[in-house]
Amino acid sequence: MLDLPGLVVATLLTVAVFSHVWRRNIFSRAAQYLVLGTLSGYVAAVVLRMVLFPGLFRPLFTSPAKHLPLLIPLLLILLLALRFLPWSRLHDVGLLPLGLLLGVGGALALAGALRGTLVPQLMVATRLSFLPQAPSWLDALSVLAATLTTVAVVIYFRQRTLPAPASSLLHKAATLGYWMLMIAFGALLASTAGARITLLIDRLLFFETAWRRFLGG
Repeated sequence: MLDLPGLVVATLLTVAVFSHVWRRNIFSRAAQYLVLGTLSGYVAAVVLRMVLFPGLFRPLFTSPAKHLPLLIPLLLILLLALRFLPWSRLHDVGLLPLGLLLGVGGALALAGALRGTLVPQLMVATRLSFLPQAPSWLDALSVLAATLTTVAVVIYFRQRTLPAPASSLLHKAATLGYWMLMIAFGALLASTAGARITLLIDRLLFFETAWRRFLGG
């Protein structure tokens, strides 16, 4: 249970954040910066305590001869730190670990997406049943519609880079893919809005209960 100062601060921060709905103001920006700063500090503390100190600094200080390969990540960290120095001549040197990080991360993300998401989904789609209680022909029709929608969306992205004539079948398929994307984005937007409204209601109920207890209601 929050004490009174904590409840007052939580209430003021909540009002400041939701004041952004009315218009952008200094209070909403201050609350957002406070949240981002707190989150950044927490992440930095967790990385230092759970990753760098036990996995890098402690082995190098206790037995450096046995952990010489750890000098490579230490060097990359120092090079990355050059990006934050005021001397602009050293900023380009800090691009080396950043490029390595983005390259390795992108490769791992692509491989993970192919092996862990795309290929399994394609394998499952071949034996998927959208309407298990419906007749077999209706279930097969729903699978066919999902497949055609996927192909149309892929053609739409291809059409953006290599346009086809307006009267061609590819152009019509790309148009279908565009509208399917709009429907999907609309559904996602509605889901996001519903989730935000649910969070707002939950927050208001929390403050109502907390303030009633403090005020003896």
